[in-house]
Amino acid sequence: MYTKKISLLLVPVFFISLSVSAQDQPRKSKAVKAAEKVNQKSREINEASNQVLNETQQMAGNVQQTARNVKAVISIFEPILRFRLKKAQAQEPAGEAAVTPAPPAQEQAAQSNMPAAAESAAESYVTQADISAGAPIIPESPLYNPDGSANLGSQSNDQYGCYIDVMRGAVMDEVDAAGNAKSVDLIFTATNAFNEQVPMYAFLTPAYVKNDAFAYNFFKGPKYKDRNIPPATWEDVNESEVAMTGLTGAQFEKIRDNKQLMAVIKQVKGFGQKVESRTKLDGKVIAVKTEMGDRTAYGLMYIMNHYGTTGANGYLKVKIKVTGFDSNGDGNPDAGLYQQ
Repeated sequence: MYTKKISLLLVPVFFISLSVSAQDQPRKSKAVKAAEKVNQKSREINEASNQVLNETQQMAGNVQQTARNVKAVISIFEPILRFRLKKAQAQEPAGEAAVTPAPPAQEQAAQSNMPAAAESAAESYVTQADISAGAPIIPESPLYNPDGSANLGSQSNDQYGCYIDVMRGAVMDEVDAAGNAKSVDLIFTATNAFNEQVPMYAFLTPAYVKNDAFAYNFFKGPKYKDRNIPPATWEDVNESEVAMTGLTGAQFEKIRDNKQLMAVIKQVKGFGQKVESRTKLDGKVIAVKTEMGDRTAYGLMYIMNHYGTTGANGYLKVKIKVTGFDSNGDGNPDAGLYQQ
């Protein structure tokens, strides 16, 4: 009788213990699940953050690579070769007379619409290798020569214009320049107005000629007698700068890339609105700094020969090299960038 009573007392205790355990189990499961959700969300946030970081780093790398591509331009640009000469085709002998070119405004508009593929084709333009090999070459007009040079007249010359677009290698007369004043980088003049015995040869910037009250004196000669000179009527002018260098023609010919060009430019002192000389300019090299949109470009003009003096037959035979601009990082200048 005593033993049975003890057993009955133990049963309720065991039952209560089981009930408590069964009630605690759901509470622990909910807590674990909540913790798992928090951990999962945290992992997702970390993964998203890492992805954004990786994409940002990749984007920054692409920008840096693009910048390196632009800075990695190797070749300088020779605009006369690219724009003013062409290789003779089988049906077009080199000795044929050149066709009179369209005005620069129409020409530049037409060139800007040319397909990029055609422009980049190696066979579509002349190179120094072609000239050295004696390939048949046809100049655009009598303003240009098969050796890659241009004929730049003085303000009094009857055949060759005195205005030059250095970046495009275009020689212009007063009619051409009137419609493309913003493209003119330099003006070549020859006068004896300052001294009848000793001529004054000068390279003038358009801004100087337009804005300086005494600049018209450089134009005095057979064609111009007073202040009525063409640049005085131009609305917009290029604020280029010019300087005389100490380079020889042989040194000019050796310049092949932007680093060499910039090394020369850094040594040039006294960029300004004009360069004057009391002696003829054979063998001289002129440096030009001009703005092209948001870029500052440099050019070198080598005066191979100086013909005549202050009369109607005075002109210079010149070659030009300018800063190379590259849009795709292949190390070769892209002609389209010079036609914008």
